[in-house]
Amino acid sequence: MTPNEPDLTAGVGDPVRLRPGIEWRNISGSVVALDLESSTYLSVNGSGSCLWPLVVAGTTEAELVEELVSRFEVDAEQGRRDVAAFLARLRDLSLIGD
Repeated sequence: MTPNEPDLTAGVGDPVRLRPGIEWRNISGSVVALDLESSTYLSVNGSGSCLWPLVVAGTTEAELVEELVSRFEVDAEQGRRDVAAFLARLRDLSLIGD
């Protein structure tokens, strides 16, 4: 790994769960979520929509990668990058806890 590359294994086994206070609905294949505390709105479609129920139930980053790889037939490296980006966005919005 070079200094500019993200560590794709960091946090892979750590639990990932939507934090309390988030309301969401699946509308025509897209997830619409609202943080009731901050009034932050998020719309998730595509691969994020298939990962969302796992995040709600509680999962690990590794399980999310497995789901993405099996569902969308991407290689594991791409799956790790995509999941890392998805979780980073959820963390930026404080929708998941660490």
